[in-house]
Amino acid sequence: MLTPRLEAIAEMVEQGATLADIGTDHGYLPVALLNRGVIESAIAADVNEKPLESAKRNTPENLKEHMQFRLGNGLEPILEGEVDQIVIAGMGGELIGQILSADWKKTRSFASLILQPMVKVSYLREFLKDNGFCIVDETMVQEGNKFYQIMKVKHGQEQELEPIHLEIGAGIIEKGGSALDAFLAFRISRIDRILSQLDQCGKEKEQERQMWKKKRQELVEVKRNVGARNHSNHQ
Repeated sequence: MLTPRLEAIAEMVEQGATLADIGTDHGYLPVALLNRGVIESAIAADVNEKPLESAKRNTPENLKEHMQFRLGNGLEPILEGEVDQIVIAGMGGELIGQILSADWKKTRSFASLILQPMVKVSYLREFLKDNGFCIVDETMVQEGNKFYQIMKVKHGQEQELEPIHLEIGAGIIEKGGSALDAFLAFRISRIDRILSQLDQCGKEKEQERQMWKKKRQELVEVKRNVGARNHSNHQ
């Protein structure tokens, strides 16, 4: 049983693919995908030995011939073009960028990448666009009070991104859904708290206040558009 975050990642893995899970932790994702017959084989890679030991313990005997466990940093343990898809999940956007840029030739040898940044999502989107990758699928999931954006990327030219689409992907806005609704409400209420604090600071914080007001307006606009689309879909 995968968490909603891992389930959303699993849904982006292509049938019959070979997979490398970078920073595999307990190996839950590749084990589930092998169990379901989605992937042919998997490499579970991690920079630390303990998670790899845990992944080995979590892999049933009948699946071990389809799974390799490799110790190493980022993509170092994976050979160029060795697998179809790479998963890098549960790390910061800047760290994901560092992993991808350590060896561009290798990174571009894989058919697609599934990325799930914990923080610095905007940074990662801009980084991918600047380095010749485009987002072909993306989704948002909620676990408790945390929100996760998951993106599937391939080499290709990304169109120019609006500032709001750096923070929330255009594909996520297009899909809508309860996770996006909750995320927008959460972000707007957080900005309201910031604005109420800034209102007590007088003129010297006027520039900052205007910046947050603009950000709030963008989010309200997205919320309104998504709500209107949902309404028309239900009619």
